[in-house]
Amino acid sequence: MIKGWTKIFSSAAAVWVLIGGLTGCAGKRPGDFPPPPAIASSSTVAGSPVKGVRVSLSWSAPVDLDLYVTDPALETVYFANDRSQSGGRLERDVTCETVRSRHEQIEEIRWADPAKGRYRVGVDFMDDCGAEIGQAEFRIRLETRDERREVTGRIVKARFDPVVVEFEVP
Repeated sequence: MIKGWTKIFSSAAAVWVLIGGLTGCAGKRPGDFPPPPAIASSSTVAGSPVKGVRVSLSWSAPVDLDLYVTDPALETVYFANDRSQSGGRLERDVTCETVRSRHEQIEEIRWADPAKGRYRVGVDFMDDCGAEIGQAEFRIRLETRDERREVTGRIVKARFDPVVVEFEVP
């Protein structure tokens, strides 16, 4: 009997369809959700310099991702340390409750007057919020006076990626 099922469901796509039909979100792959939404620039006039530093994380899967930014003094701003001695501040934090209420899934950390030096940006897949999803795609938007950059990636549940992108403030 197993041999018959193996032949019927030999392709990976058929297996994903079967799993998705039986488990709802558990069978969904990252590509089953829309791509992470674009993050609006903080400047009101295109091309004008950004004051300070702004780092944003967006995603669309119904999970809780967390943004971490480590400053040149090696202090990290994140949900459990929402203000740093260097002036970093967690402005937006998404939780499973926020995800369930269908609010925009964007976390943001800012420095009005950033210290000079190297900054490191990390992402953590904290909780699947009951969706039983094993990985999620994300987008990071980084804005400084001299640089604007976007990075996309994928993270696995219960994994912390401490350095997704690094940047310098001159």
